[in-house]
Amino acid sequence: MSLSTLAEFLTHPRLEYEALTHAVGLIDLPDVGVLRLRGADRVRFLNAMVTNDVAKLSVGLSCDALLTTTKGRVVAELVICARTDELLVLVLQGSTKSVFDALDSHIIADDVQLTDMTAEMTVLALEGPKSRDAIWRIFPREPLPLEVHKFTENEYHGLHATVLRRSVTGEKGFLIMSSRGDMERLRDYLVQSGIGMDMRVVGRVAWNMRRVEAGLPWYGIDVTEDNFPKEARLDDRINYEKGCYLGQEPIARMHYRGHPNWLLVGLTTDSIGYPVHLDDVKSLLATEHEHNAEAARNAAAVLSLDKAVGVEFFGSEADAAAEPGKAAGRGTSAVQSPRLRRPLFLGYVRAKMADAGTTFRATIAGNDVSLSVIDLPLPGPIKGDKHA
Repeated sequence: MSLSTLAEFLTHPRLEYEALTHAVGLIDLPDVGVLRLRGADRVRFLNAMVTNDVAKLSVGLSCDALLTTTKGRVVAELVICARTDELLVLVLQGSTKSVFDALDSHIIADDVQLTDMTAEMTVLALEGPKSRDAIWRIFPREPLPLEVHKFTENEYHGLHATVLRRSVTGEKGFLIMSSRGDMERLRDYLVQSGIGMDMRVVGRVAWNMRRVEAGLPWYGIDVTEDNFPKEARLDDRINYEKGCYLGQEPIARMHYRGHPNWLLVGLTTDSIGYPVHLDDVKSLLATEHEHNAEAARNAAAVLSLDKAVGVEFFGSEADAAAEPGKAAGRGTSAVQSPRLRRPLFLGYVRAKMADAGTTFRATIAGNDVSLSVIDLPLPGPIKGDKHA
């Protein structure tokens, strides 16, 4: 998924964030890749390539998985869906071409037909507490998946959609997959279904704030091919009891006999010397500025905290695990958290310093800052709280 193609905002970052946490937000995912595997050996073949146990999937179920290098480093984040005669692989994050090439290069004497369906299929996400109600409005007589990882095949006025219970923000959410021809009309119907439900089409800034609060890494930003899954806390995409797969040996060795040197954590601070609280930038975020593009751009810049990405963290002098003068971590994402009402970071720190409450020092935009590790995901929204 290429995040560079997403607009930073469609209406206003604050309003889009509130839609995600209190109503329903629609996120277009035009760069999610879709691969199809058919043939008698498709399950056995894919099971030998990815980190989760594809062989256990019954029709109508999906699983999250990773494709890794032979050295156990993350290549892509996948969602694998089992249909009657095929497997669909959604390349949720990472390069679709890299995944296709890796799978294709390992098909030798297998009865497997691999097809890149990305040009024909597209995916969008509905996220938020009212997301199921919004979908139900256009599929009122259709079964919908109630449990995470289940999916259903649905029809509406001759249009077909696969509806999968799976979130990309940390909220209750669904992925909707359809042909590009059908999706244009389905998307219009979904937007119409959100009328009266405070639905918003959501851009990168609001999505970024919410997924950082949920502790969800973005590929290419928080996790790359330099990272092991355990470093990025992606263990839930791995089945450690299944047989061999690409990269299995180093991943299993780290899990059973070793430990990562680094861990992805959340960190927060209240000591940055420029506006950090939403109250401090209220004029930029007020509802009456919804259609003011300049105000929204300013709000997006404040909320993104781009200057804090890539900064080095140094251990507190009081921490016995700190090595004087040696960086103990590095920031990968930084946002203003509406939930905390202060900055929130994702970053890698030394594993022995990853416990909640551990403090670090950093210099951000010329300011000396104290940061402390915080448990993620953050608690959900408080009823009635509008992050004013």
